[in-house]
Amino acid sequence: MKNELYLETYTPKEKFEKSFLLKVSLESLITYYVYKYCNPLNIKLYFVHTTDSDDKELLYLKADCIDFVEKKNIAWQVASCLFPVALFDDTVITGLCAVSRHICKYRSSAYSPHENDDGLLSFRKGCLQAPNEVSIWTKFCEVDLIKTVKELLGEVKLKEIPKSLIRFENHLNKPVKLHNMFKVARDLKKVTLKTNDYVEIVQSLNPSAEITQTHDGTKIPKQRKWKSNIKKQADIISSLNVEELGLEHQFAEGPFLTLADLVLLPSYYITVKKIGKDMFEALFPLSYKWFLKVSNLKEIVNLDLLLQTISALSLPLMKSLEIPKIEDVSLYKSDPKRHNPKKRLFTKPEDIEKALDSVQDGMELNLSILEFEEVVDWNKIPDGANPAAGHLPNERVIRKSQQLENLCQAVLVMAKEGDYIVDFCSGSGHLGILLAYLLPKCTIILLENKEQSLLRARDRVHNMGLTNVYFFQCNLDFFIGKFDIGIALHACGIASDLVLDKCLNANAKFVLCPCCYGSLHATDRLIYPRSSKFRNMTIDQYLCIGHTADQTHKEHPLTVRGERCMAIIDSDRARFAEEYGYKVTLSRLKPLSCTDKNNLLVGVPS
Repeated sequence: MKNELYLETYTPKEKFEKSFLLKVSLESLITYYVYKYCNPLNIKLYFVHTTDSDDKELLYLKADCIDFVEKKNIAWQVASCLFPVALFDDTVITGLCAVSRHICKYRSSAYSPHENDDGLLSFRKGCLQAPNEVSIWTKFCEVDLIKTVKELLGEVKLKEIPKSLIRFENHLNKPVKLHNMFKVARDLKKVTLKTNDYVEIVQSLNPSAEITQTHDGTKIPKQRKWKSNIKKQADIISSLNVEELGLEHQFAEGPFLTLADLVLLPSYYITVKKIGKDMFEALFPLSYKWFLKVSNLKEIVNLDLLLQTISALSLPLMKSLEIPKIEDVSLYKSDPKRHNPKKRLFTKPEDIEKALDSVQDGMELNLSILEFEEVVDWNKIPDGANPAAGHLPNERVIRKSQQLENLCQAVLVMAKEGDYIVDFCSGSGHLGILLAYLLPKCTIILLENKEQSLLRARDRVHNMGLTNVYFFQCNLDFFIGKFDIGIALHACGIASDLVLDKCLNANAKFVLCPCCYGSLHATDRLIYPRSSKFRNMTIDQYLCIGHTADQTHKEHPLTVRGERCMAIIDSDRARFAEEYGYKVTLSRLKPLSCTDKNNLLVGVPS
């Protein structure tokens, strides 16, 4: 079974053998650092020499004897992704955090006493598990901070303090958020109630209560699994406010060293060097305290050996820096005061009417009628590709089968032998696996950023014995491969637009059934409205229509208006594709009852 890690370098093998220095991107440097810390078993590391570059944001990495591989010799799956990339059997993993998590799973290095019982991946192995599309913490670690450091490396003079650095400083000033914080607080002897008093209380209730000993020698009662007066007393203790627990941010995610600290540390090492220790400590005292805490741990690999040239970087002139305005918000997903750039717009009737009045003749696309010659015979579809084989209610099985059949038939009409078909946001692979079975001479790629969903799809494919399916665990951004057809069933919100952009840039056909219109929002890459025909509409009017498009519930008086709003948003997407030379049809799934979000966009490049 393959288990390989690929990092990109801009230094040819011959030059490396003379200096043992590699010119790499920040992402490759961080990944190599995690690799060296974990010293994973059974993961073979390769550096891929791509091309020489003199970009200011590149760094020199001090490396041992390493293995090089030519770009032309790497597997097509690896070449289809941005580095770093891990190739695990028939699954490709890409993205800084996802690859770092994969490395941690095979670590051979001893656990640090500063880690919790689950190691670097922390409680229930969940550290940095959520993809950056849904987790502001993952996005901070692998997108926001990376962008900031690259800007620092390219800047000669800073004009203002980077916002991401302020955001992390604010994060360290917030109360610690943990799934099991009360247990952690008791174990660390951080609660205000003295442990000895707690022991006396328990023993007074039950003299035979079994007492155990913690790692620091403090005696606490062993937790029982049945209800009792002892349990009630423990509940009283656990009723303390979070602020009273005494848990502090010794590390990035709380009292324990996690993978997040390893991912963040190289970036902060560069940042401190670039800004200067005195200035950095004055601007970010909590961040500097965290930085010293982590970088001085004896388990941490000496970064000076990895970053040979950082100390020689020119320092920016920072006599007076502007402090940008930024919300004092948390990076914790569970915190109600978290950083949330995707706040939804809630609408009023008068706003909706005004928005709809801005839609002019010729903007909306006429709805086509789906007509297919063949239907899917579900009696002949094996269990792994058949919703009826799962544990869904009968009504749900019928509706799911109808959804799959609509998109599947649209793909069957346009697919040719040898095509590469990407099922974007594939989930557990219902659509892609069905197509793989029906199109055995096509290659199907299941692209999904959630590890558990992709593992379920992988198990079903292997049980079916299909050999034309490959698995990509990554965000849309990290996939850069060529393909012929892109499909997506209910890709939420902006994901449908990101899939559309992937298809347009690859000149690939597309079959899209969008979802979650109300969560549309402008991003660095997406501007709404999308097409020139809709540009007379303001962004507020557009988002108002998007929010109204989600009002398509059964037997609801606003359903008809909601369906029209869905058609308006999808017409804008269609018009945008037409500007790329595509012929686009907008139709609806049959029967309409199979899903409330039943629009279907089919595009073919001219």
